[in-house]
Amino acid sequence: MKTFRPKVLHKVCNRPMLTYVFDACRKVNCDKLICVIGFGAEEIHAAYADEKDILWVEQPRQMGTGHAVQACRPLLEGLTGELLILAGDGPLVRADTLAQLLAIHRRRKAACTIATSIMDNPGSFGRVVRDETGDLIGIVEYLDATEDQHRIKEVNVSLYCFDVVKLLEVVGLLKNDNAKGEYYLTDSLGMLRARGHALAAVPAVPPEDVLSINDRVQLADVSRLLQRRIQRELMMSGVTIEDPDSTWIDPRASIGLDTVIRAMTVIDGPCRIGRRCTIGPMVHLSDAVIEDDQTVEHDHV
Repeated sequence: MKTFRPKVLHKVCNRPMLTYVFDACRKVNCDKLICVIGFGAEEIHAAYADEKDILWVEQPRQMGTGHAVQACRPLLEGLTGELLILAGDGPLVRADTLAQLLAIHRRRKAACTIATSIMDNPGSFGRVVRDETGDLIGIVEYLDATEDQHRIKEVNVSLYCFDVVKLLEVVGLLKNDNAKGEYYLTDSLGMLRARGHALAAVPAVPPEDVLSINDRVQLADVSRLLQRRIQRELMMSGVTIEDPDSTWIDPRASIGLDTVIRAMTVIDGPCRIGRRCTIGPMVHLSDAVIEDDQTVEHDHV
C-alpha cells in the first residue's frame, strides 16, 4: 500500500474497510468480536475506541493465520458454539454470505465449514480439495500445491465457521513446515478430519466479492464495486439514480421512496433524504437532512 497507516483503516466508500467486516458480523448476531492487530495497533484501537463490543488481541509478529488464532486462545478457552473467522481487509464480505455459511455449518453439524468461490482464473488463492464424492478434504496453499491442484477452480477466500471447542483441540498443534514458514489455519481442517470430525464447504462467494486490497489501484477497484452495490440496493428499494457512473452515495445515507438522484451528485456522510425528493444535478450534500417532497438543485450563481 506504500502507506504510514494500517491497511484496514484505509477508506472504502468513506468508511474504513475494517468497519464493513465488523458490520457484517453484527448483522448475523455475533455477540463477541475479537480483532487481531499487529502493525499500527494503537491507531486501529483508537479508531474504534467507542465500540465496546470489540476485544483486541495484539500479534507483534505476524506468522500466519493459524498463529493469529493461537494468539486468541486465552479469549476462546471455555467458550462453546460457533466461531466465525474473517480477514479484516475484506470489506466486500456480505452478511448474507455469513448467514448462508452459518446455516450450512449447523445443518451439517460440522467442525469447520468454509465459504468458497469458483473462479475462472484462481491465481494464488489456496485451493479447495475434495474427495471423489465431493466431500471436503482440506485446503492446500498455492505455494504448497501440486500442478494438478493448481488447476482446481474452487478457492479458499478466508471465510470460516468453526466449532470453537473442536478448533481449540488442534490449533495449538499447527506447525510451520511449509513454503512460507507460517502457521496456516487451513492446516487445521485436515487435522480435524483425521480426528473423525465432519467438514463442509459451500461455494457461496461470487468472484467479484473476492477482490483483495494490496495497493491503491485495488482500493479504488473495491470502492467502485461497493458503490455499485450501494446504488443497486437503493434502486431496488425504490430510488431513481439517473446516472450511476457519475453519482457517489455514502453507505450510511438513507433515501426515501420515489426520490430521484440526478447526475453528478455526491451524497456524503449519514444524510437522511425523504420521499419524493429530487437531488441534483451537480449537488454535493454532506450530513444533510432533507424532508419529503423537496428539490435540491445546483446553485448556478
